[in-house]
Amino acid sequence: MERKRVFISYSWDSEEHQEWVLYLANRLREKGLIADTDIFETQEKSVHLNRMMVEKVRDSDYIIIVLTENYASKADNFEGGVGFESQLTLPLLMENPNKLVPIMRHQGDYNKVFPFHFKGQYAIDFSNDTEFDDKLDELIYRLYEKPRYYVEPVGEFPTLEPKIPSRRIIEKPKNLNKTISVDVDFSDIDLPSLKRITDRDIEKFMKDSFKQIVDVFNSLFTQIQSTNPEFEFDQDDVDNYKTVFNLYVDGQNANGIKIWYGGSFGRNTINLSYGRHINMSDNSMNEMITYDIDDKKQLKLKMTMNMFGNKNASTPEEIVKEIWKNNIVHSIR
Repeated sequence: MERKRVFISYSWDSEEHQEWVLYLANRLREKGLIADTDIFETQEKSVHLNRMMVEKVRDSDYIIIVLTENYASKADNFEGGVGFESQLTLPLLMENPNKLVPIMRHQGDYNKVFPFHFKGQYAIDFSNDTEFDDKLDELIYRLYEKPRYYVEPVGEFPTLEPKIPSRRIIEKPKNLNKTISVDVDFSDIDLPSLKRITDRDIEKFMKDSFKQIVDVFNSLFTQIQSTNPEFEFDQDDVDNYKTVFNLYVDGQNANGIKIWYGGSFGRNTINLSYGRHINMSDNSMNEMITYDIDDKKQLKLKMTMNMFGNKNASTPEEIVKEIWKNNIVHSIR
């Protein structure tokens, strides 16, 4: 199957909105889609923005339009990059409307996020960040042009005969309260788990996992120090949910790890940043760990930025080993 190319068009409403768009693009790339944004292009080279937008609108298989009130205002007034992209996409509404995929983020009247030329179009609603994964699933089905729900084929006409009314006497059941005990072994069938995962369960699981990851890192560095006198480390617990490790070889700063627990894209995540010079600002990270719920209704961790490592790492010990292997060990050899 040929990979689909996707370009995301949006307005620069805020830094938080731009980071949300980048997060969406990276999640789509995880699913095999060549998702691109203006920032991906401009961070690597000098770019003529209008030419880039023409090429992306022309050559991409799909254009995702992130609708906000600010986007609608700029599109209706043909302002800035949004206005230019609107002029480019207008012909597609007549020639190839399936190429345009509107999604929306709004807080209030959703009608205000639709520019005039998009009135009446269906848009996937990403406004509630707690529903992000479900809406992402809907978007991926849409981009791969696959039905999300099974549709039963239309069957044959049923044979419908007229019913003859009859008078029936229904006897009252006897021994209604009697319980019949049947000894049956159900171990060979899949019994569903009716356990409900609550917000409190998730919060406790993520906080406990944060503390376990910090403890595993401490154990790892303590073990290295016990066998390598040239290696030392400092652990600075900034507060209950932020810790910084500084690693030294022969007294020289070799690397550092900042771990903190906090909000990101509508959910609380465990975040990590690596490097010799740790920035105490929490605006950037090298790894963001969230959670998954498996088929047995068990919570497990999920690394979202581990592009080349073991994506199945789901416990504090497995995650620490992945980070050590991919991001730390090379700097202290």
